[in-house]
Amino acid sequence: MKRTISLLLALMMLLSLTACGEDGLSFKPGGDTSKDELIYPNDDGYALGYVGDTLRTSFFDMTVKDPYTCAEYDGLTPDEGYKFLVADITIYNHTNSTQPMYDTDFEVMWDQDDDDAWAWPECDETQGADGETLYSTRSDKQIPVEFDLGIHKTEEGVLLYQVPEDSKDYFIAYYEVFEASQEGGDPEYGDSFYVRFSA
Repeated sequence: MKRTISLLLALMMLLSLTACGEDGLSFKPGGDTSKDELIYPNDDGYALGYVGDTLRTSFFDMTVKDPYTCAEYDGLTPDEGYKFLVADITIYNHTNSTQPMYDTDFEVMWDQDDDDAWAWPECDETQGADGETLYSTRSDKQIPVEFDLGIHKTEEGVLLYQVPEDSKDYFIAYYEVFEASQEGGDPEYGDSFYVRFSA
């Protein structure tokens, strides 16, 4: 359910941003970026950065570095018609609370006009003894599937995606999701963050 909601939110945000620049997301918003060179959301709740920029969310700072594509990664090969997209990510918890993190917090999109042009990071699925689906990284270089990011702690690792062989331009996206204010209520959504690049 979280994945479906995240995808729908991503598509709505991208569509609303197409009018913000001459070719869609061609601007670099963020209000006053002079504060430690951090990029903050603009008045509409969107932040867009590029490789090496640091975007500040309510929960952490994120920086994407050194993205590239390849036909093999750490002994793994992609499905036919696909290639791997590899990007280093650094996440820093600037808050005074431990933040629960998931690799699915970071999805990649490669065509904002196609509802199916997106992916979550690669993972392996196995069945637990109780029939529950268990998820694990495919490479020990990836960020963990699920982890706690401690107060003022940093996590570094790789985001590994499968993307179409002919794709060239990408967005890595993160959307703030807050717990529902009432028990049993829907979650509340905050700002949206995009890192745009070619690889």
